[in-house]
Amino acid sequence: MKRLITICFVVGLMFAIGTPVANAVYTIGTPSPNLSPVFGTLVNFDDQPTGTPVLWNDYVSVGVASITEQTGAGLAFARYAGTQSMPNYVGTGAGHETGGNGTGWDGTIWIDLASPASQIGIGVADSQGPDFLTVYDSALNMLESYQVHNGINVYGVITRAAYDISRIEITGDFFAIDDLQFNAIPAPGAILLGSIGVALIGWLRRRRTI
Repeated sequence: MKRLITICFVVGLMFAIGTPVANAVYTIGTPSPNLSPVFGTLVNFDDQPTGTPVLWNDYVSVGVASITEQTGAGLAFARYAGTQSMPNYVGTGAGHETGGNGTGWDGTIWIDLASPASQIGIGVADSQGPDFLTVYDSALNMLESYQVHNGINVYGVITRAAYDISRIEITGDFFAIDDLQFNAIPAPGAILLGSIGVALIGWLRRRRTI
């Protein structure tokens, strides 16, 4: 009986969180308005009017522990009129230059997740490079880092074999972001419900064969 319960729990765990892919990969999706792939939680930054500064705790309620800009953009870190997923994308604006092509929009954006994820996606608008998408674990060890290819609107997706992405970093010269997606690991309650559901199905099937 104990063995059956253990098997049901493991299967339920897999059912609740999904079976991860075999390897970590970086892929290019399709930006809005035809966003692809679509998964998990979506933050499109359209919840407040264009021009509104981005505060660190704006998306705590949906699983983003904090979103901050690290190069001192201050109030310039805001929602701007966008072409990727109208009406807004997020960046530092034309006046924020840290050294590069001289057109502003420089910066380093950190997005910390409340629960680890195995897959994240982010739109990078007007990437002229070099711009980088990097993910870290909860101890801030770097897991993956990729250069975002140049383009007017690019959608980058990182998929890993484990739920270990806790921080997303986008850094570069002249860029903005949009359409953040992440599939955070389910809460323990969801895992327990999945386990109970699988156990119940097994019990019902057993009853039918008796």
